Amino acid sequence: MLRRDGVHMTVSSLNDYSSLVRNIVGECAFVRVSGELLVSGSKSGEVACWNLNSGKEMWRSKFEGPCSNADSNKEFLFFTESDRVHAIVLSSGDEAWCVELEGSSDLVRVSSECVWVTSSVYNFEIQDYSEGSVWKIDYSGKVRWKGDTIGRAWSLSDFQGQAIMGLSRPKCGYAIASETGIEYLELEEKKPITAGCKLDGGGIVFGHSNGSVTEIYGGVSSTVSLGDSAICAMDCGSSWVVGLDSGVVSTGKSLGSWKIESLESIDVVSFGPSLDEVAGIWYSSWNDKGGIFLVDSSIGSLQLELSHESRIVACFATEHTICFGDISGRIHVIEKEVLRRRFGRLPETDIESERESELRNKIRALRGA
Repeated sequence: MLRRDGVHMTVSSLNDYSSLVRNIVGECAFVRVSGELLVSGSKSGEVACWNLNSGKEMWRSKFEGPCSNADSNKEFLFFTESDRVHAIVLSSGDEAWCVELEGSSDLVRVSSECVWVTSSVYNFEIQDYSEGSVWKIDYSGKVRWKGDTIGRAWSLSDFQGQAIMGLSRPKCGYAIASETGIEYLELEEKKPITAGCKLDGGGIVFGHSNGSVTEIYGGVSSTVSLGDSAICAMDCGSSWVVGLDSGVVSTGKSLGSWKIESLESIDVVSFGPSLDEVAGIWYSSWNDKGGIFLVDSSIGSLQLELSHESRIVACFATEHTICFGDISGRIHVIEKEVLRRRFGRLPETDIESERESELRNKIRALRGA
């Protein structure tokens, strides 16, 4: 066990720190927490919901698939699947409505007034997305407005009742959509946008295919270059954190603009619970085996490393909980108090005994009984 700056550095398994482990059929497409409920959808079209406190399965439904993206409020889960967008009552699993779109449904975001959804059409001749659309749907499932976009939206954020979309080729830049139409705006960085999110303070952040990040706040934009490979993962809170295809993880200026260099491409990155009072940043990578890392958001120091036998492809976090979904359909939940408790009593050996592992698995099974 390594020790650095007074912190115990261990390589345990994701299973060791998970307070809840559940399964869904097919590769995980999304995982979310809404109140006391954990929901997940797969590329095979299965969607399931569990109670976080008891572990009990609340409902499970099957759709044609694949599921792709999701958002939620207190009452509904909204998710894109095949060429449709669905609204599911979280408490019961009943479908409130379903809207068929044009092309493949992509991204969905909830606003105070409506649900924004994007869709796209893939052109096999040019091997790229040639057309796209953005839809404004009210909470009753009625399409209030639809607009066609030049190319596909690779990010979608709600901002003051409007949809902000980061665009790839041929237009690049970004677009603002409302019922009055679509406005296209250029950025100083002309490379395609590959990721985007909204800051807590209202700013918008875009990641580009060349490793640059553009931050727009109060109508003023600034761009920083972090490497020469695509931004493939991003999360926003009061600041932003990104992961690059080259393995770099870096933060915005308000967090010190620190940088970590890994050898593998970053699959997911997220703010989440930590071992102390400073917010944590979690990221995962894959190179024949999985690695999940927790770092201090203020200086980027590594606090915890977890191994996992399957590639992490989905992540969602709140202040107290972080959830990971993998390619095999397994969902792991790490809770802040459990994280701190288990880290604090780790033995001097990194591997728990077979008896301890079996006992922990039995406890998890009882939560779902």
